[in-house]
Order: sequence, then structure tokens, then C-alpha cells
Amino acid sequence: MGKLFLRLYLLLVFTFAIFFAGINNLEHILKGTLEETYGDLSKGTLHLIDKRLAAAPHEQWPDLIESLNKEGGYRLRLQKLNEIELPDETLARLNEDRMVFQNIFGAHYGYKRVRDSNLVLEFPFNQSEYRHNQHVSSSTFKLLELELIDYPQAVWNERITEISKQFTFPVSLQRLDDVSLSGRPNLDLINEKITWHKIDGEEYIYRLIKDSSYVLKLGPFDDPVTLDYLESILLTCLAFIVAIAVLFWVYPLSRDLNRLGVSANEFGQGDFDTRVVVAKRSPLSQLATTFNAMADRIQNLISSHKELTNAASHELRTPIARLRFGMEMMQTAIDTSERERFIKGMNADIDELDNLVAEILTYARFDRDRPEMAFQRQDVSTWLEEIVNQAKRNMESVSLSYNVEGIKDKYAKFEPKLMARAVNNLLQNARRYAKSKVEIAVSIDEETFSVYVDDDGPGIPEKERQSVFDAFKRLDASRDRDTGGFGLGLAIVDRIAQWHNGTITVTDSPLGGARFIISWPV
Repeated sequence: MGKLFLRLYLLLVFTFAIFFAGINNLEHILKGTLEETYGDLSKGTLHLIDKRLAAAPHEQWPDLIESLNKEGGYRLRLQKLNEIELPDETLARLNEDRMVFQNIFGAHYGYKRVRDSNLVLEFPFNQSEYRHNQHVSSSTFKLLELELIDYPQAVWNERITEISKQFTFPVSLQRLDDVSLSGRPNLDLINEKITWHKIDGEEYIYRLIKDSSYVLKLGPFDDPVTLDYLESILLTCLAFIVAIAVLFWVYPLSRDLNRLGVSANEFGQGDFDTRVVVAKRSPLSQLATTFNAMADRIQNLISSHKELTNAASHELRTPIARLRFGMEMMQTAIDTSERERFIKGMNADIDELDNLVAEILTYARFDRDRPEMAFQRQDVSTWLEEIVNQAKRNMESVSLSYNVEGIKDKYAKFEPKLMARAVNNLLQNARRYAKSKVEIAVSIDEETFSVYVDDDGPGIPEKERQSVFDAFKRLDASRDRDTGGFGLGLAIVDRIAQWHNGTITVTDSPLGGARFIISWPV
């Protein structure tokens, strides 16, 4: 779960990093839109400035610009074209008679070339929205007033109608009594200050013409869609980017879930060879591995169950047949001693059946479920000595010796009861086939702990050494019932070794028989 969360979190962080990198470059992205917007808004104002400058000698241009600056708006400046440092592409647009913008020390400056000259008008664009609108429109109002005061008030409406054709927004004239404002805007208007006001979301700018009862009205202004809905556009882009990022994450997850569902359905319908295949980096990789391990386990259990059923039926058939034969013979027996001999044989067959059933149940339990493994740190020599002492009681016919040299005060970690059963099974197996001698030894190094069980019996052919650990597997030499055993002891040893992440192997013994070696990590 931690890896899954980390992947999704890093993916979202990467997505937001890209988004905010775009926000940081928003000025560059919207530069063209801003230039076009402010160029349209200032078109009429710049036309009037050009007209005033064209009607006056060049020497008077600085005074004319200074008179406009006295209106309290943004301070205009006249600069020579070769004195302005602009990027080549911006300079090219400026020479095309377009308004351009440049960020200088965190402030935005607009530039417009004066017609038929090598001079450029410079004006800043930085303040609050109200003050900005006052400043940006002050020169426009001043120029409009200058256009009107040369004419009688009776023709002002006609003049405004004619002049407004040069603007991209409405320019109108209203009487002061017809303007409905209140509070600060109304106070500013009466005091002949520029007033900015919003009506139903539309922006308007007013100014009372000096020494008159007329008010100049500019607006409403149509902002481009990219500015009106900039926030919505950005949020939509963010949602789209996040959706794409999540899609790239969810699609492989959905695909792998479908694969897992299909495999589970096929497995449930009896196709036990079905396995889930997903990429190692998939979020469901661990789940797929667990499913495949479960499928392997179930398949092995089913196979083992079939094998156990077949083998058990075969193993049970022989003593049952002997019992039936013994009963028939007992019915035809002539004297008491003969009946007792048959009864004794039948009791032996019953004991064999009892032992076989016990062994089968034990193997089935070991093969079905892994028991609770209570690993303990054990003194190896003491633990082994107890096992040998118990095993000697059942080894009257052979000698049992053990070597614990070099492992005094040595410790290993394992499940003592299960490992004791494994070693005891190896000793009992060695006793069955040994001629006269069985030896047990132990070795321990930094990584591995090993137990060696040797006998001087006939040994095990190399080609049959791997199969000797299969359930109900008995070699030709062990088929005689006198040797005992059902071929389950070594299978149990193999399973216990696996539970300890160890191995069980068989090789030639120095005594001439077989050597069994069970090893597991220390």
C-alpha cells in the first residue's frame, strides 16, 4: 500500500509541478493577448496623442506630454527608439506600429511608436485596479476635453459621436443629473476626479468636464475570453492534466485487475494451470504473486491428494487382502495352534493397517498445512544428544554413534520438535537398511547448519536419489515387508526441510551405504 500511495503521490506532484511551471510562464504565454487587448483599449487615446503631436512642432512635444502628466495618470515619457532595450521580436512588433509590453524590474511598461518619428511613448502599468483605471484613462479624458472645449456645448454630442469612431469601446456624453452613482464614486465624480464603477458586471469610467454639467463616459469594455475566463480556463486545464495523469496510472491498474479477474474465474472453473502475468512494476505485482503462489499450492494439494488417494488405496489393499485370506484360512483350520497362528498374522496385519493409517494422516497433515513454526535458539549438542538417546532404544540390532566435536556451545535457530522428528525419521530409515552401523554427525558454519546420517547398508542408486523423497516411494531393496515402512518418512523430512528454507539430499556414505544430509540456514 505504501508503494502504491508513493507512486500516485509522486505522479500528482509531478503533474502539479508542470502546472505551476506553466503558471510561472503565464506572462510569456499571455503576452500576445495582453498586447492586443491593451493595444485596442489605447487605440483611441494614442490616436489623439498622435494628432496633438502632429499639430505641434517637435520642440513642443515634451511640454505637451508633460501637460498630460499633470492629470495625475501614469507618467508618459518620450524616448528615442535606439535608446530602448527590447528583444528583437518585440522591437519588430513595435516597428509595425503595434503596442508592446516589457517587464522591467517587476513592472510592466507599454511602448508605442509615435507616427512618422523615431520617438517612442513609454507608460507604466502597475497599480490597484481603481487607481490603474484612473491613471490609464486620465490622458484620454484630458484629450477628449481638449477636443470639446474648442466647440460650443451644443455640438459636443456630435463631436463625441465623431471622435468615438476612433475608439474600440463606447465613448459617450451624459448630463451629471443622469449619472446614478453613490458613495465614493459619486464624491469623486463631483470633485472632477475620474470614477470607475461596475454595473451588472460591466465596467464604466466617468469624469465631469471642468466648468460644465456634462460627464464623459467610457465603456463598457470587452475583455477577450482568455482574460474573462482565465481562472476557469486554468482550472479546466489543471483538471484535464490531472485526469490524464490519473488515467495513465489507473489504466494499467484496471488492465491488471481484469487479468486477475479472468485468471481467478478460469482457476475457479478447474483450469489449475492458469496463472496471472503482470509487470514487475505493476501495483498488483504482489497480489499477482500471492495469487500464483496460492494457485501453485492448490494445484500441488490437488495433485498430492490424488497421489495420496491412489497410493493409500494401493497400500491398504495388501493388508486387507491378507486379512481376508487369514480369515478364510482360519475357518478351515483343523487345530487350535493353527488358528492361533492365523490370528497372530491377522493381528499383525491390523497393526500394519493402524500404522499405515497413522502415517497417512501424519503425511496428509504435513502436506496440507504448514504448522505454526516456533523457531527457538537451541544448544545443538544438547538437542542432538537427546534425540540419539531416544533413538538407541529402537536400535538393538545396529550400533548408533554420533560425533559432536567442534559444536560444543554452538547454537542454531530452528523448530526443535519438527526438526527432531526429521532427524529421527532419518535415523529410523538408516536402521532399516544398515547392516550393523549408523552414524550421525553435525557441522555448522557462518551460514548453514547440517546434520549427516550415515549407514553401512546397500546404499541408493544415483538415478533414484531424487525420487526417494516422494510419498510412498520404496526402492526395490525395501519392498520386503520385513524392512517395514511405507515410503512416507523421507517425504515428511523433505517437507520439514522446506519449512526451514533448507534442503535434504542423499549421497554415498563413507561407511559404504547412504548418507542423508539435511541443511538449513543458521
